[in-house]
Amino acid sequence: MSMNYDAHGYEMAWRPNYEFRAVIGWLVAIIAAIAVKFAAGMPAEPLYIMIGICLLMALSRSGDAARLYKVHKNLKGKSLKIVELDEVVEQIEGHSDELWLGYGFDWGPQHAQRAFELSKRDWSELRADEKNPDMGVRWLHGIELEEGPIFQPMKHVEGHTLITGTTGSGKTRLFDLLITQRILAGESCIVLDPKGDAETRENMRRACNHMGDPGKFISFHPGFPQDSVRLDPLANFSRPTELASRIAALIATSSGGEVFKDFGQMAMNNVIQGLLLIDARPSLTRLRRYLEGGVESLVLQAVTNYIERQAPDFAQDFHAALTKFEKAPLHKKATAAVQFYREFVQAEQPNSDLEGLLTQFSHDKAHFSKMIASLLPIMNMLTSGDLGAMLSPERTDQDDERPIYDTRKITERNKVAYIGLDSLTDGMVGSAIGSMVLSDLAAVAGDRYNYGENLRPINIFVDECAEVINDPLIQLLNKGRGAKLRLFVATQTIADFEARLGDKAKATQVLGNINNNISLRVIDPDTQTYITDNLPLTRIKYVMRTQGMSSDSSDPAMFGGNHGERLMEEEAPLLQPQLLGYLPNLEYIAKISGGRVVKGRLPILVERRESQGA
Repeated sequence: MSMNYDAHGYEMAWRPNYEFRAVIGWLVAIIAAIAVKFAAGMPAEPLYIMIGICLLMALSRSGDAARLYKVHKNLKGKSLKIVELDEVVEQIEGHSDELWLGYGFDWGPQHAQRAFELSKRDWSELRADEKNPDMGVRWLHGIELEEGPIFQPMKHVEGHTLITGTTGSGKTRLFDLLITQRILAGESCIVLDPKGDAETRENMRRACNHMGDPGKFISFHPGFPQDSVRLDPLANFSRPTELASRIAALIATSSGGEVFKDFGQMAMNNVIQGLLLIDARPSLTRLRRYLEGGVESLVLQAVTNYIERQAPDFAQDFHAALTKFEKAPLHKKATAAVQFYREFVQAEQPNSDLEGLLTQFSHDKAHFSKMIASLLPIMNMLTSGDLGAMLSPERTDQDDERPIYDTRKITERNKVAYIGLDSLTDGMVGSAIGSMVLSDLAAVAGDRYNYGENLRPINIFVDECAEVINDPLIQLLNKGRGAKLRLFVATQTIADFEARLGDKAKATQVLGNINNNISLRVIDPDTQTYITDNLPLTRIKYVMRTQGMSSDSSDPAMFGGNHGERLMEEEAPLLQPQLLGYLPNLEYIAKISGGRVVKGRLPILVERRESQGA
């Protein structure tokens, strides 16, 4: 395959349209020739020859004039594209193994050259005719005459996608487009939305209805408890210690706070082990109940169950010992059970999980309350009011008919789940819910990775990712491809990850596991640099003009001068980082498919155009 390259070629498309002026000049010459013929009574033959020559010259310049006119007109950009669901279906028909990213073109060296030339002009000239100028500069998309639909192979999407963009730049509308396509493809989607965008939720519902399966869509939103499903964020785990780690990760730590966090994690782990010993499902409500109210009843049940099942030889003596405390307070009964276990059972059939709970029972209550003081506020928030029943569902509650889901159930039943975190109302609770859902999903992904066969793909969309990012999300990015998980994470700046994780190395680890990047308008310089840093370099041409004057020192009357132009080249980025700060709303630069760079624009997905005033 040969590639054309003109080392001496130089395009200056932003100059005045001299070709159009030449066409006008030749047409005026035709009119002048006709006027002279009739005024002077000249013969017709010379007139015809003159008209033919003028027409030929006008036509020879009209092609270049028309092209340059289109280039200049195109600098005003494209009008907003609004699409309905049926149009999305038509657009992706025949592209089942590709993802539609709107409209645009591949960004190459010629566009870098045009952007370089245009950046030297006064941009206000291009906005003079706009009554309501948009945010950003529209000429970034207009420097290419031809655009078309942009498709990305789904094999490349498996490498996960990072979406960056400042507030209002179009991240949510991009999510709408991507989510809708995966629903129409019959795949499961889990959307974590901190802001609780109603339009995204309704677009997901409409897509499921369009598929003829309205029951495929489920919604969880703390602000609308009656319309929500119940969600168990502690349902899935490989080891019980994972559950304590999930909740402990929600505790904000300051100087010296790690001690309280570790103690709280240990306390929760002891309670969780006790719950499992009595065959009770761990839940946030149960954990809070035993941490705040004491573990006496749990200790009594756990010791009883353990002796009856694992040490039946001691069961008769154990029950006989407890009969002495039949009418005693619960604390004394529990104390008697602990004493019996330690005197008779522990030496022959010890159990470390049970003993951790017993040690906690014997701990000084005043000291214990102080040590878990940082844990209780978040536990109270997650179990109070309507949220308690939503996040700690009781399967035996016959009065609550709302279905119960967890991430395993969502993925196995191929559901489309919208999980609104309501972070605008309560940021701490919203962040906690999102982090626990991701942790639960990481446990499911681990099972899929290790034991899954013929797995169906799962699409996970996390808006404002920095609010919920945690170690399990990093694991999802690292091993998600093997578990058939595709992640789409959105954030405003790269620095948000480091601020949330408190560790630059971890933030780098997050970014290192993401192969695709779609950047809408970004005003943070570090984020701009991150996006453009690993793009290839290109060669930019420019004209250097020189002039000089010289004189003879022995004869001042003898002097000379010179003027010259040289075509120069220098190495430059394929895309200047600062241009990302000038992208209009719904326009993006994407690095996709193993090095492909795309300049694109997004349509807005609506139910009906008339509803948007279009």
